[in-house]
Amino acid sequence: MVVTNWTKQQVGLVLAGSLTSNNYPSYFIIGSGSGIAMATQTELIHPEDRQAVTSTNGSTTYKIKWTGDWNSVEMSGLQLSEFGVCGSATGTTGSIWSRTGMPNIVFDGTNELRVEETWEVY
Repeated sequence: MVVTNWTKQQVGLVLAGSLTSNNYPSYFIIGSGSGIAMATQTELIHPEDRQAVTSTNGSTTYKIKWTGDWNSVEMSGLQLSEFGVCGSATGTTGSIWSRTGMPNIVFDGTNELRVEETWEVY
């Protein structure tokens, strides 16, 4: 997982008291793009779908975990090779807070998907 430059900018704005939007990680976005995850990326290479975060857990000191879920109908026919978290609820593009690339998985309509991403601040 790579935390993007966008994330660093947003955290800086929060610490400075200058963040003027609610663009915090509240959506997962999945895609079928390949390639190395880089901090300079602002969106997935080939976005496919976006879902609101199912749950957020910040009960462990210095850690936060986001969970996102897709049912088998939503995943049917999709290829998954990248995912990330973002703050925008519209479309499948936008400034991502993180990007993770992985080997391609093809969904045939019989499998659901749960994505969990945990960040530790230190």
